[in-house]
Amino acid sequence: MWTCPACKHKFYNKNQSHSCGEYSVDGFLEGKSEKATQLFHHFITEYKTIGNFELHPVKTRVALLTLMRFASINKMGPDYLDGHLVLVEEMKDPAIFYRIDNLNNRFFVHHFRVYKAEDISNTFKKYMAMAYRVGQREHVK
Repeated sequence: MWTCPACKHKFYNKNQSHSCGEYSVDGFLEGKSEKATQLFHHFITEYKTIGNFELHPVKTRVALLTLMRFASINKMGPDYLDGHLVLVEEMKDPAIFYRIDNLNNRFFVHHFRVYKAEDISNTFKKYMAMAYRVGQREHVK
């Protein structure tokens, strides 16, 4: 792990490009609706049942980090939460993912939108666990 000397954030790759700055989860949640904030906390709580991680807030989102970033909350609307999971293969599941970005066939960024706690179903949790293993870099071991 490499720690940026300026902002003290941790990265797997040395000198990884990023936006240095003083950001916080509280700052990200500031001004967001009560419903969206509850969804955010529910998502984080569900992830804590899978494993330990750090929250890494940046200017536009809050990422989840173990050895590398494996998930992120990117946007909070008045009644929803947008985020993504990083997987090493494409999982076409339109009931959960509305878009999948292919990053050189190495990583697939799976975008989701959650409107209620029940949207984080057992199937969704299976994908969350897969992304957590990517964060642990199990795909390269």
